[in-house]
Amino acid sequence: MDKDTILELIETAVTSAIVILVIYTTIAMPEQVQGASMEPTFYSGERILVEKVTKHFKDFETGEVVVLHPPDNDHVDFIKRIVAVPGDIVKIYNCEVYINRDGQKYVLEEPYLSEDICTTAGGRIKEGRSLELEAGEYLVLGDNRPRSADSRVFGLIKEERIVGRVVFRFWPLSQLGYIN
Repeated sequence: MDKDTILELIETAVTSAIVILVIYTTIAMPEQVQGASMEPTFYSGERILVEKVTKHFKDFETGEVVVLHPPDNDHVDFIKRIVAVPGDIVKIYNCEVYINRDGQKYVLEEPYLSEDICTTAGGRIKEGRSLELEAGEYLVLGDNRPRSADSRVFGLIKEERIVGRVVFRFWPLSQLGYIN
């Protein structure tokens, strides 16, 4: 190889690395699911794509699956489901999640949960006590409630701790597809 070819290869490699780094830090990133907290929706070892742009101009909604950093740990990513949004008054009681939103009271319908799952309170969210979410606060829970470290353990999540929305599963190939 001559000098020009080597320089061209180095330039291509550096440019590609910069483009990938920009995409990874600002637009989307791949993530591997760790642990059983989101079963049966997601299993440990599955690969997902986390979209990081729309969080800046679209509010998160109940039912969305997100990746977040738990409080006081920027080096760990958790995958959880948003169960309550700012302004909601939420109560966990008798195995159910109760929501009071804009004067409407209802039991949260969670078709993604196994039928035998009982949602219990935890150290940060007390059984039968109502909790009002302030601006920028979210209640997140895992779909496998008995095996999930979530808001019941570490408290409400601030919006800035949410990395992004889970939008696509790309491994295993048998589960390939967009996440609703």
